[in-house]
Amino acid sequence: MDNVDCTGQEAALTHCRHRGFGENNCGHGEDASVICLGDLQKPQITLSPSTEVQWGEKVEITCTVATEHLGGTFVLKKTQGSFSKEKFSDHEAATFVFPQADFFLNGSYFCEYHKKLPQQIIYYPQGNTVDLTVKVNLEKPSISLTSGHALVIYSPVKVSITKGSAFSITCSTHSRYPGGIFYLTRSDKNITQMKPAFGHTVFYLAYFEFPEIDFKDQAEYSCLYAVNISSVSFCSLPSKSLQVTVLATTSSSVVAGVVSVLVILLFILVIGFFVWRKKWRGAGVMVLFSNRLEPKKQDTDDRSNGAPDERERTNQLYERVQHTDRIKAMSTNPDSESIAEKAPEDLAGRVCYELDPLVDS
Repeated sequence: MDNVDCTGQEAALTHCRHRGFGENNCGHGEDASVICLGDLQKPQITLSPSTEVQWGEKVEITCTVATEHLGGTFVLKKTQGSFSKEKFSDHEAATFVFPQADFFLNGSYFCEYHKKLPQQIIYYPQGNTVDLTVKVNLEKPSISLTSGHALVIYSPVKVSITKGSAFSITCSTHSRYPGGIFYLTRSDKNITQMKPAFGHTVFYLAYFEFPEIDFKDQAEYSCLYAVNISSVSFCSLPSKSLQVTVLATTSSSVVAGVVSVLVILLFILVIGFFVWRKKWRGAGVMVLFSNRLEPKKQDTDDRSNGAPDERERTNQLYERVQHTDRIKAMSTNPDSESIAEKAPEDLAGRVCYELDPLVDS
């Protein structure tokens, strides 16, 4: 056999390319020998954590071979390009570590193994290929509504807001990629608002303010989160939709305001009535007594107060009758003057005893 050319994949020497059996111009200077090593196994390749990794994650590629010839060199290569890494190992495996996965790692990889002997190098067959994909997965953001009248955040599907009210829409997401941008999109028009994201560690958000909502703001809104990594733009899926309906200010609102004012005024009047009633009862009970020693003074005081009562009218009538009787007694009996002078005092006492006390409640 002359001009023999083998790739290493042949099962037998006769399978190698040559000029044909007996066709040669060989001399002893071209003699060759063959050492049989048995069946050489292909090295295996594994990826950790998986064949698909996130940008920036740690990636480990391990080459393993089953052989009796330990202490060889593993070579990691890509099917395209000139990428090649070598690592010597005294064991059956070698691991190639990439601390942060980048897009240049995308591609198909395979392992090679060779063992250096004193007189030659033993090359093992090329291993199988495996694909590595570096990608950026962005979590779907959340959309929520913040009320302008209270510090309350909630996530409705539909919301109705009165024209002129203030509110804000919050876009938020969990992401390992900082420096992103939130987009607030509308379904009815090709209108998008943009706000830079802010936050800490893996949670980022942005606020879209509506100081005074109008009918033009009525639409379905959703949030998007976008980042730029290694000059490549990535965008998340849109969040769930938030339908915002703007309501006009109606007369029912005015009626409700008027009713509220009337209820407050009625409440104040009720409180004032109870306060006045309490003071009126707290004035106590006034007891009026007739003073037998000063009937004329009491009569003068009552007249000055302009409040003559039944007792006063009775006393006046009784004094007139008493005066008439006294005149008649004086004309008939000389001693009746002393009796007449004593009668009013006793009669006044009896009137006082009979009429007093009078209770003014």
